[in-house]
Amino acid sequence: MTALHTNAATDTTWTTKRGALAQSASMAARSLASIRHQPAQLIDFFMIPLMILLSITFFMGGQMMGSWQDFLQYAGPTIIAMGLFFAIVATGLGLYGDIKEGVFDRLTAMPVSRFALLAGRIGADMAKHAWALLVVGGVAFAIGYRAEGGVLGTAAAAGVLLLFLFSASWTMALAGLTAKSEEQIQTWMISLLMPLAYTSTIFVEIETLPGAVQWLAEINPLSALADSMRVFLDGGTPGGEVLALFGWCAAIVAVFVPLSLRAYRRRLGD
Repeated sequence: MTALHTNAATDTTWTTKRGALAQSASMAARSLASIRHQPAQLIDFFMIPLMILLSITFFMGGQMMGSWQDFLQYAGPTIIAMGLFFAIVATGLGLYGDIKEGVFDRLTAMPVSRFALLAGRIGADMAKHAWALLVVGGVAFAIGYRAEGGVLGTAAAAGVLLLFLFSASWTMALAGLTAKSEEQIQTWMISLLMPLAYTSTIFVEIETLPGAVQWLAEINPLSALADSMRVFLDGGTPGGEVLALFGWCAAIVAVFVPLSLRAYRRRLGD
């Protein structure tokens, strides 16, 4: 009886908020361990952002801004951000695969919080996004991009990008938990990415957009991300664009974390 009581007390401790964070880290480490058996995952995460950066810069940059060098200096980092934003679809596909393979069925039999199972997957993907950012950002610097904000500005820009990717990943978590097929998840991602990307300031300055599109760009979360990254990379003074980005991140998390947890419980009949 003493042993059973001790185990029950331990299980209760694991379900506290502090325990949920520890479990999230444990689940993230478990997910990252799969890289040893599938190292190609690391290539998958940076290949699409790299191809997007190189193709748009060299084939379209000159037409947009006169020279690809000027285009790279203005839009290079934000194009990388767009490519990494596209890569968050991996979170939805990963969760969908875990459910199909019964991984979560086994884990739910253990004293692990539901939040930790989802946050662990996203945490692991964030580590891969950071790796991809390091690789693709290194290529951008190699072909001529220079950050006037120096090391601190570059680090701040990377920080706000990763914060946004963490928040946006919860939208893909919901997609992975509610979709009936992998194709549905990919369709959701494309439907989300394209309108946001092409009505934002990722590629061009807002003044060059048509009037109606300017209004959309002003309230676009990708514009807030792009403008925040530029102000840090250019050595400027952060202002309303950073506050807008933080607001978007908080709103996305506040909406999609509860929705994802609810979808998780319904999916597994919890």
